Amino acid sequence: MTKLKVSSWNDGKHNQNGNGYGIRVGKKGREFFNKNISEIKLSIEKTEFIKVRLSSGFWRNCPEFRDKRIGEWLISNNFAPWKKGKTPKFNLTILDNNEFHLERINPNNF
Repeated sequence: MTKLKVSSWNDGKHNQNGNGYGIRVGKKGREFFNKNISEIKLSIEKTEFIKVRLSSGFWRNCPEFRDKRIGEWLISNNFAPWKKGKTPKFNLTILDNNEFHLERINPNNF
């Protein structure tokens, strides 16, 4: 299985309700996504899969996927908000059938 190092993303507003947060895969990370899909299935730290929509900008200038539930997880685990230049990093494991698993890089550090 392939693992990508990814980072958290925010639209600059840092809403406490989780809106405006996501995961940035970067331009190189997009190659692991099927261009014919509009959503992925994401498991966060071995939870049930959730459907996360890919924006139309994902394939252009916005290589991140966004979802309020990602923001809620980041906030509840004290990853957000973060200090400028200290964006939290994670592992994103590529599974089959447009499924991905997000986890802390080293869960023993938290």
